[in-house]
Amino acid sequence: MPRQQGKSARIGIVGAGWLGLPLARAWREEGWEVAVTATSQEKCDRLTGEGLDAHPLLISAQMDAPWPLRVEALVVCVPPGKVDDYPAAMASLCALAKAGGVRRLLFVSATSVWGPGQGEEEAAAPRSERGLRMLAAERAVLAAGIESTLVVRPAGLYGPGRHPGRFLAGKTVSGAAQAVNLVHQQDLVAACQLLLARGEGGQCYTLSAPGHPSRGAFYRAAALRLGLAAPCFVEPDGEFLPLHGERICRELGFVYGVPDPLAWLASEAGALA
Repeated sequence: MPRQQGKSARIGIVGAGWLGLPLARAWREEGWEVAVTATSQEKCDRLTGEGLDAHPLLISAQMDAPWPLRVEALVVCVPPGKVDDYPAAMASLCALAKAGGVRRLLFVSATSVWGPGQGEEEAAAPRSERGLRMLAAERAVLAAGIESTLVVRPAGLYGPGRHPGRFLAGKTVSGAAQAVNLVHQQDLVAACQLLLARGEGGQCYTLSAPGHPSRGAFYRAAALRLGLAAPCFVEPDGEFLPLHGERICRELGFVYGVPDPLAWLASEAGALA
């Protein structure tokens, strides 16, 4: 995504939330003009107050509002729980974006598109309702006819405002031996920047930190870091099936800034001491 001569290029982000807002700030710090959408005028006013070009946009399967962003490059980071009929809503959103001049799009999906034990080199075959819905959304986005479309599939997300110590604290759960597949917010932000700049259209990339502790060890430690009750793990223990996100490293030179969630826990505890 080369910078335009004589002026800053504009990047659009649909969904200025937990991912979209820090992504917008990161691009703005690099000198790009960034336009974002939010679901309310009140939130748009707050975002405008910090220097972002913010526009209200309600996403649904029957979107008929004018496309608000004058951008050629767009990131879509709208969680599936935020809208009804997610695949149809993403198709409707992409149709509006294409008509509005968007030529390059990055869709933030999830690793739920795979079944247990699958990996980034395999064809997605989800076994959960969430995974089936997400895969249908990916296909709708890729089929929207936008000139260049990429997909990033992050593993479980953690970072500011989303501490993993709260994920399972005090719960009785199974799967103590399963691999933890997570990616930190800072790595997802960096990957989105890299993919929109250098990724080849039509490609899907997984993002999962290379460090994979067991669920039992990690989530007990994470809960205790916050002074919360540790989860109680019961049988079955499950299989250790790490999800690798190395293709983006091999092909685009990406480097994980937070490669080990368990080491991150230890460093965070030291910072708070």
